[in-house]
Amino acid sequence: MNATGILVGGVLPALFLGLGTVLMRSSIAAGASIPTYLAVIGTTIALVGWISVALTGQAGGLRVSGAVGWAIAMALTWSAAIACISYGFGTLKLPVSVVAPLTNANALVAVTVGALAFGEWRSLDVPMTMGGTLLICIGATLVSLAK
Repeated sequence: MNATGILVGGVLPALFLGLGTVLMRSSIAAGASIPTYLAVIGTTIALVGWISVALTGQAGGLRVSGAVGWAIAMALTWSAAIACISYGFGTLKLPVSVVAPLTNANALVAVTVGALAFGEWRSLDVPMTMGGTLLICIGATLVSLAK
């Protein structure tokens, strides 16, 4: 793994997703309903996607039904997660400092499912992964309790 991969594949997404959580909280606090919020972000994401397809000409994946199916499945799981987080912010009045650390433990789910679904367990250092998992759990718990 090189520095560009870490920056583009990890650091920038972490920054954008972290900022996105704060912006979500701001939108919900300003009065957006969960369905409206989902519709606005979904439309925006679709526009960015279709503009990217038009600019790059990379629409090849649209001809592969499996690719579209997996994309739809991802969108459904992501929408459910965003709806739950929005409910936490809007209805339950949870602060970002509690929600963000807990929801960002999603890395544990991704590592586990990726290890099983894609055979990535073969290249995992299990003791290191278990140690990291423990630290993520402890860290998320400590940060969420620090309010």
